[in-house]
Amino acid sequence: MAGHRFGRLTAVSEFWEYPGEPVWCREVRHRTRAVLASFSRVVDEAELVVSELFGNACRHTRSGDGGKVAVSVSALRTGLVFLSVADGGPRPSPGTRRPLAPRVVASDPDACAFRGLGLVAEVTDDWGYWVTEEGGHAVWALFEPPPPAFPHS
Repeated sequence: MAGHRFGRLTAVSEFWEYPGEPVWCREVRHRTRAVLASFSRVVDEAELVVSELFGNACRHTRSGDGGKVAVSVSALRTGLVFLSVADGGPRPSPGTRRPLAPRVVASDPDACAFRGLGLVAEVTDDWGYWVTEEGGHAVWALFEPPPPAFPHS
């Protein structure tokens, strides 16, 4: 576990690479929880988000075709958490000529699919993606620290 010390651990950052197979999602969740356990109030939310993003990479990108998925989890003692999941690039969508970028899809609240990025948007303070040098997408999520508590005057 990488960190920086000034009397105590003030930051943590980990990077892992896994085969693009859903069976690895459980380990990604557990490792995320282990990294954030003493750093963040959003452990449950971060675990949910990294699980959703890893699953999306396995299901909807070339990473699921024998490729790799890269996961990065970072946190500061202040409570800031940043995570990203990078895939091997989008698969072309049926009926289209070009692959689609990660986006929230409007779906029925009772639907069993296509709700993941909407969920990510709901539980994070911000999220987005960038295109990697290899042409994949790195989807990121940010959890900001709570505002400082000021004593009443």
